[in-house]
Amino acid sequence: MNEIRVKRMLLAGLAMFVMWAAVEFLVELVLGPLLFGDLIQKRWLEATNISAWTGLNQVVNLFVGLLNCTLLIWLYASIRPMYGVGTKAALITSAFGIALGLSLAINAINLGLIPRQIGLLEVGFVAIEFPIAMLVGASVYEGADDRAG
Repeated sequence: MNEIRVKRMLLAGLAMFVMWAAVEFLVELVLGPLLFGDLIQKRWLEATNISAWTGLNQVVNLFVGLLNCTLLIWLYASIRPMYGVGTKAALITSAFGIALGLSLAINAINLGLIPRQIGLLEVGFVAIEFPIAMLVGASVYEGADDRAG
């Protein structure tokens, strides 16, 4: 039966989140400044109040990221019967996540919430970060057989 293994999904969501955070750090805080200097950081600070965030803002931000990763692992687990187990299904899920991120960024740009340059750069960053994190999450989901969850 193709039931979603809930314990595995939660573990895989956590693994995806941790990998996403690690890759995001490398892409946005190491590679980004090498390519764009401090332009990105300045534009984010101009457009948002991230520098005034409290601990609660940070917790909410982390929780939303973890929730998104877990939901995307659920999507991966749901499409496995159609596309097979592994890389293909993970990359299809990844493409869905990138498309959703692009649509949200376009809407935020259109509403004037974020500058176009920053929104499109973020989508580019996500297009790098997401497939890597998704592949790790899918790998954890497919790990040792845990039919109890």
